[in-house]
Amino acid sequence: MVDERGFTPRRPRPRRWPWALLSAVVLGAGVWLLVSLLGEDGDGHGKECAPGIYETGPRKECVGVSDGSFPFDDSLKDVMGKIEKENARVEESGKKYVSVVYVEPLTTAPGEEETKYGLRAELLGAYLAQRRLNDPDLGGGRGDLPQIRLLVGNLGLRSEQWKPLTEDVIARSKGADHVVAVAGFGQSRGGTGKAVSELRRKGIPMMGATVTADGLADTADPGFFRVSAPNRDQASGAVNYLREQQKKHRGYKVAVIRDRNTDDIYNTSLYRSFQTAAQTRGLKLEGVPLEFLSSTDGVSNAFSSVADKVCALKPDAVFFAGRGLNTRNFINSMSAPDRRCTVTLLTGDDALGAYYGAKESEARRARFRTEWQDSRVTVLYTALGHPALAGELYAKENDPLPDFVELYRAEFGGSAQAVNKALEDGQSVLGHDAVWSLGIAVRAAAGPDGKGQVNPGATLQMLLQLGGSEAVSGLSGPLSFGSDGNPDGKPMALVRMEPSGTYTFRQVLRP
Repeated sequence: MVDERGFTPRRPRPRRWPWALLSAVVLGAGVWLLVSLLGEDGDGHGKECAPGIYETGPRKECVGVSDGSFPFDDSLKDVMGKIEKENARVEESGKKYVSVVYVEPLTTAPGEEETKYGLRAELLGAYLAQRRLNDPDLGGGRGDLPQIRLLVGNLGLRSEQWKPLTEDVIARSKGADHVVAVAGFGQSRGGTGKAVSELRRKGIPMMGATVTADGLADTADPGFFRVSAPNRDQASGAVNYLREQQKKHRGYKVAVIRDRNTDDIYNTSLYRSFQTAAQTRGLKLEGVPLEFLSSTDGVSNAFSSVADKVCALKPDAVFFAGRGLNTRNFINSMSAPDRRCTVTLLTGDDALGAYYGAKESEARRARFRTEWQDSRVTVLYTALGHPALAGELYAKENDPLPDFVELYRAEFGGSAQAVNKALEDGQSVLGHDAVWSLGIAVRAAAGPDGKGQVNPGATLQMLLQLGGSEAVSGLSGPLSFGSDGNPDGKPMALVRMEPSGTYTFRQVLRP
């Protein structure tokens, strides 16, 4: 009702509290339901896979750090069980210890059996290095204090979960785990670079095993070291080999195939390094690079075109700046009946990805072997480690490989011949050398009596001393680190990959 003065009486204030309470209850139930569906706890973590390890990201990958009790994948159960047992012995010994975290993208996509095989081999080598460092009777000769506790961290598929993993590692470096360094890192991808940058920023030293992209090491900002020859050295060694072929064989033609996927820092730096070395050393290249893009659909179609161009160009050799998986694409395309032109493909260490390593893939491996033989493609690659390399680089009495093979057999069984064959891909050798080098730095930081305070900073200081006369006796050869953290002039092996799944040593290759 409106009175004569135009005043509208105020309506009674609505009693809102029952509706507000009901809304709060509904909202709370919705939040609870959402949290339940997402599996998150109050800290924003996903469902717990094991203590301290949580489902993370859109794939719900188990990301975190394990002492061996959580294996991440069934393929790793045996070696993770060994690590768990050794870690328990270290803790029960009452001796002072520090921890090293071996990080890898332990989550793999369906069908990537060869990746799982490589991961297991790396962890096997890392574990055997831990055993050699902790037990003086195993011929390490580097004392036993402090003891080395080996932890294993998952960076997620393609290292995409680098952030939660590095946050976990950084927290452990300040806590009871006494983390003093990180090893491993797997493939050279964008997430790998981000993990390295964050750990460097926090002052935690790193030792790469099989990671080779050039941009990870930095003279101006030390912290990242590696036992593997970087891409620039692999490309340089490849150019030296191809240049020798052009000197020996008149009219020897070399072409280049490259992946244009710039998110993959491995193939990008491999190509750039090869181009620089070829120009510097006068390697003659035929035409423009043949290109493909691994980050989009239609890769097989692209390789069909690339194969046609290779057969039309008729090079004696092609340098392949791409992943092993794409090496397989090229071989498959070259096996078509209307191609099959003879060519040597020379590439970097990721060539190992061309193989499948699991028994359940034997039918696919058999088909690929047939295609490879039909293709007439000979594959050579710059290997980071090979059991024949140690014999070429050390005097017989100084060769560390025989003791390692003996320990391998004691822990995992097999004949000496079988173990040497298992080491041909270099994965176990490099996993060992990464942890072994960090262990030597830790022992140096602890001093002659092993009682000195060891933390990430002290470990970094000693890593900077591992050069010149202080070279480390690695299974992959003597390791002397330059100011940028790369192995200084480390020789590599030129290896021929055979369709049968073997790796035949050809010669020592120098950068």
